[in-house]
Amino acid sequence: MAYFTLNTEVGFPAYPFDFHSHFAGILPVESDVRWKPASFTFTPKSSSDKHATLDTGQELSLVGLLIHENPKDYGQPTVEEKRQAAHYHLFDLALARMMGPKNPFRAYDKDAYLRGECAAESVYLACVILLRRFGLCVTHLAIERPDVYQTTQDLLRDLTKRDERTGQLVRYFNRKIWSANKYTPFDDAYWMRGAIRDLYPLAFAVMTAGYLYGEGITHTQTATGADEIPLLNDLFVQFNQAWKTHYTLLAHTAHGYTTKKLFAKDLDTLIDLFEQRTEGAFPYATLVGLDLLGMETATGFYAEFFKVLQDNRAVFEAYLEKPVIRQQKVVLHIHCGEGTGVSNNNRSLCGYFLRNSSLIDPAQFYPALVDHAYTSYRNTLQEADAKARERGHAPHRKQKANPVGELFDELFHDSSLTVGGLQVQRFDITSATTQSLVAYYARSNIMNLCNALEVEPGQSVIKSTSPFTVRIGHGYYYRNYVAARFPQVTFDTNLGSNFITGASGLFDSANAYRLNRGLRHLNGYVDTDTLEATTTAISYLNPERMTVAQLTYLHDMSSRQEPDDNDKEIFHNVAGRDVPEWVKKVLQGFFFHQIHLCEITGKTKQDNYIRYRLYRTLFAIVLNWRSYLLGADGQGVEHSNVQDEAVRMTLLLAYALYRDRESVPHKPLEALYSFLIELAKAYWRITLNDIEIGDRDEPRVVLKRFEGFESPDSVVLIRTERHHD
Repeated sequence: MAYFTLNTEVGFPAYPFDFHSHFAGILPVESDVRWKPASFTFTPKSSSDKHATLDTGQELSLVGLLIHENPKDYGQPTVEEKRQAAHYHLFDLALARMMGPKNPFRAYDKDAYLRGECAAESVYLACVILLRRFGLCVTHLAIERPDVYQTTQDLLRDLTKRDERTGQLVRYFNRKIWSANKYTPFDDAYWMRGAIRDLYPLAFAVMTAGYLYGEGITHTQTATGADEIPLLNDLFVQFNQAWKTHYTLLAHTAHGYTTKKLFAKDLDTLIDLFEQRTEGAFPYATLVGLDLLGMETATGFYAEFFKVLQDNRAVFEAYLEKPVIRQQKVVLHIHCGEGTGVSNNNRSLCGYFLRNSSLIDPAQFYPALVDHAYTSYRNTLQEADAKARERGHAPHRKQKANPVGELFDELFHDSSLTVGGLQVQRFDITSATTQSLVAYYARSNIMNLCNALEVEPGQSVIKSTSPFTVRIGHGYYYRNYVAARFPQVTFDTNLGSNFITGASGLFDSANAYRLNRGLRHLNGYVDTDTLEATTTAISYLNPERMTVAQLTYLHDMSSRQEPDDNDKEIFHNVAGRDVPEWVKKVLQGFFFHQIHLCEITGKTKQDNYIRYRLYRTLFAIVLNWRSYLLGADGQGVEHSNVQDEAVRMTLLLAYALYRDRESVPHKPLEALYSFLIELAKAYWRITLNDIEIGDRDEPRVVLKRFEGFESPDSVVLIRTERHHD
């Protein structure tokens, strides 16, 4: 049957794990998540006179942080008015960052890409639009000068200027500079977040833990820098004790190491965290491993990484014996197989100009940029109604669209700026340049990682007798090869992150990106070709996933076995030798449960064919078990969500299993979702320690519709609703 529909709504409870997390990127700009338990106060051991509190009912977001920490400044009568005031405050922090020495355009060498420059440029563009709108002139327009930002700050602190249009613009830009988007690399958003983290380190930390808890996440492996380990370890120890969570830390390498010598020095700092300070004492109870950040625009030092680990093997073996919190393995989380696509010529408009404009006077460029920005703003407002009608096919939008919601598309995609014969360009995840760079570095880094794993000391690191367990974060490219070549390695999947960074390479235009909301947001349509490409990248489920002998055996058994006869023997003969003992029970349970739920009578040739197809796809899923650990990779920065990841993975597997059935049954969907949780539990136990997770039956996400026509160049409709405790 080519057309399939969901037979009834399905409610999915919380997926309680986050295997790929960056502490600085978790809090969203705005949020519907509130702290619902009793108040919680965090007091770090090193500063008994300082504390931060989670109060019942407070919003867990950047906006909520400012409201909570500055109650005297927010006397507005309604929650929405408080949030609007907090948006002005948040934008004010961005202005202050641009006026200070951390403005990336103050760097001496502007030829190379500057971390934060796209987010910084977005602040600049917001300023010049606001200044032009109110008829204000600034003598020095250069992006590195403080004049533009100081004048804008003075303007916005005048409450009479905070009209509806200004509020819309400030909210829009806050959503673009504190989080990644099509035109802003994720690392730029992390750079900008330093402005609020520096001012409110304790509040930022405790609200981030609260947000994870509010999202139903009880088990994390969260990456952070070495300098933050002491504070966050104190927080996690206290939070885990108070709320029965298992929040753990991974110490990550530097954002941009450029030489082997600097990389080695950085690793020495991290390894020191695992050393005993006094006899029998290890200072960081929640530290469980290392996180090797990705080299998105260069080649990673994987061989050097493994050598340092092997040279310090005794340190890590001793660490596994630490008291209080014992663990089975030291986690090595390696970012590989992704990229951002930024380069010296794929960057901000201003950065592109400064690199390529030796014969053009900046005094000519900046007025032209201001004109371009304001014209784009004016055009966006004029076209707002037409754009709203065009988006009428997306009735899932709950809130009224911001009239300037298409401004960045108008600024960076639909129109262009040429000055003195030079056409400047802005980073765009859907551009051919970005996708080419992403694919090149993602693939080349996977190849280099494989080369390092094939020889010593990489081979020793992944042996079962090693104190380490290796998990690849992302691994979007060549995953099937890596899984087959190195079965000791697992992966964590974060498609929401891959979409916003451009690493997936699925959307080759802004319109394709916009059309496939069904896959990105689980609300809307998604092309069947995109579904197939996604599944192939992360979990290849076609018949070729299995050997000829396996397929022949399944065909023979499907033709002559009665239902439920010898399913255990079939599992053993097809997959039993290829899966480790610690995960076999979970995989067998999933296989038997799906067979039972499908209720195939086995009495006709048609039933035998259906059973064969079911066997074939189920075993392909089983053999790809390494791909089903899930993470968000920074919910706030990358617009991702672990609960969405779990539902998305469930639907991808369900599409492979049940798209040939007229009615998609809800019980197998629930069983698929439960399988993802049971697999995560088993992995946690074998790599870290035993855990208990209470039953949480309340639905976090409700699947309302899942229907489509199975064929190339067709479409599937997905509708969901999010619930919060």
